[in-house]
Amino acid sequence: MSLEGRLEDLGLADIFQIISLSKRSGVLTIIRKEGTGRLVFNRGMLIYGSSDSVSRLGYTLVKKGLVTTEELEKALQFQKAGGMKLPVGAILEKTGAISKGVLEEELRSHLVEVVRDFLNWESGSFHFELGNPVANDLTLEEGLNLEFLMMEASRRQDEYERNQMEQNTLPPGSGNDAPSGVKKAPNSLAEDTIGSPNLNASLEDSQGAAENSPEKTTYRKDLALLTSMIEELSGPASGSEITLLVLRFASEVMNRAIIFLVRRDDILGLGQFGLQLKEESADEKIREVQIPLSEASLFREVIAKRSSYKGGISQDKWHRYFLDQIGGGWPKEVFLTPLLNGSEVIALLYGDNLPHQTPIAETEGLEAFVRVAGFAFGKAKLERKLQENRQKGTV
Repeated sequence: MSLEGRLEDLGLADIFQIISLSKRSGVLTIIRKEGTGRLVFNRGMLIYGSSDSVSRLGYTLVKKGLVTTEELEKALQFQKAGGMKLPVGAILEKTGAISKGVLEEELRSHLVEVVRDFLNWESGSFHFELGNPVANDLTLEEGLNLEFLMMEASRRQDEYERNQMEQNTLPPGSGNDAPSGVKKAPNSLAEDTIGSPNLNASLEDSQGAAENSPEKTTYRKDLALLTSMIEELSGPASGSEITLLVLRFASEVMNRAIIFLVRRDDILGLGQFGLQLKEESADEKIREVQIPLSEASLFREVIAKRSSYKGGISQDKWHRYFLDQIGGGWPKEVFLTPLLNGSEVIALLYGDNLPHQTPIAETEGLEAFVRVAGFAFGKAKLERKLQENRQKGTV
């Protein structure tokens, strides 16, 4: 199997899905004007990654003081001389230069950072060459699960952008000016499966920040639920099951919520929870709600920007239509977030706290879950297409 093309036509998330679903081994090379990148896969799992925009792992290990320059050079020379047919990382471990646990932690963090960098590559060419991976560099023995890797890389990108905005708004001489380059999140993946221990560490960091902030509560229900909900998401394969999980998570944060299917010209209601209609079924009613994307609305804006929104909703035509259909009055605050498969918005989650008018709770955990759900939706869609092609005899 050989896969090649341009990132403008097939995004990184789609390429990852193909490699993951087919459990292929090989090397993905990405080339653009500013530089190149390389990802190595073993049976659909990422084991190595490099980018011209990200420091090489060996240099990072030396910079952090985890190994010395002499130890790294000795391992490289030993490998080159054929003394051990092992990756450099394995040689460093066997010679006692670094422990296996520390090395794996740094490898995982490095791979997440490389993928985070690739997510910003909007143009360029790619080529995936099928073949057994060559163990000649700092490779991860077990490999990383691609769905969770994409979620963690997206989380880091969000944090990177928030840090950039905070730096730009700091007054001169505030004493908080960061040095050149943004400090990356301390969290990395400790396991290659959804719901890993290091995700728990990430949640603990978020909860710790909440406890130290006077503006946040000491307990974040959305973050506390995230790990277990992602574990449940690893099982379902159908779009309907994923929809139910998203609504279930949303029910822990808001009084009612609706999922819309995003089509080319409109959005169409898929499912709901919390709607209370007197004379008809809420499930049947929501499937009749249809909002065009050719006219202005908050729904169209969130889809176009591919970002979440929490705030008031204006008295516009399609907002009035929508709220008349679902009943309950006019909410003081609504929440909207897109379910993304790569750069494509495939569904939209709406929520509010009617009939009460209380503010919507923190949604960071829900948004993180929705990111994973978007990839899961895309995976289910691709699996369905592959199955259809097999039945037609085209695969």
